[in-house]
Amino acid sequence: MSLDNDNTEPAARADLGALSSMGKRPVDAGNRIVPTTVRELLDGLKTNWRVVQHPPLDTIDQGMELGIADLLGLSVENLSKFLLLEDAGGLLILLVAKGIVRPDLRQVREVVGCRRLHMASAATLRQCLDTVPGRVSLLDLVDHQGQVDTVVLDGNLTATDQQTALPLGSDDVSVCLPASCLPNLARQLVSRVFILPES
Repeated sequence: MSLDNDNTEPAARADLGALSSMGKRPVDAGNRIVPTTVRELLDGLKTNWRVVQHPPLDTIDQGMELGIADLLGLSVENLSKFLLLEDAGGLLILLVAKGIVRPDLRQVREVVGCRRLHMASAATLRQCLDTVPGRVSLLDLVDHQGQVDTVVLDGNLTATDQQTALPLGSDDVSVCLPASCLPNLARQLVSRVFILPES
């Protein structure tokens, strides 16, 4: 949901006010926080989305210690993590997984059709997505299209309309939106999108 959208539902506005009282600030989704390209992409999803500022964090474990689910107004089960993987041939794959569950890379290899996967190096993250380990996000692909052409989504995450969070170019600002929107979002950013089976 764009915070300056006249069609914002009153209940959503009330939720944003509640976020402010819990020690985090909903951010004015002005151009200085949400780049125009990201705003247009999110608005094009025709769903409610919101921006939340929170304490800096680089890992899910650190976020759990800080109570990030409460800070974001999400259920712990719907936290997400983003891993940039690379196969032996140099193909870059962005995995979007449930944050509290260790991802099954064997499933990723099977669905993509590659033999070996490893975490992309910090140098690759910098070069391809202009980011650092712990801060990669699906939204990083907006201004770096063509660098990563494959996204693999956790079916357990995308099967729900509950919100999840995507880092927005830093370690202290996130966009929250329904996890069921992730396939449509990914299809607008890359040429190949796979959804892992629900377990």
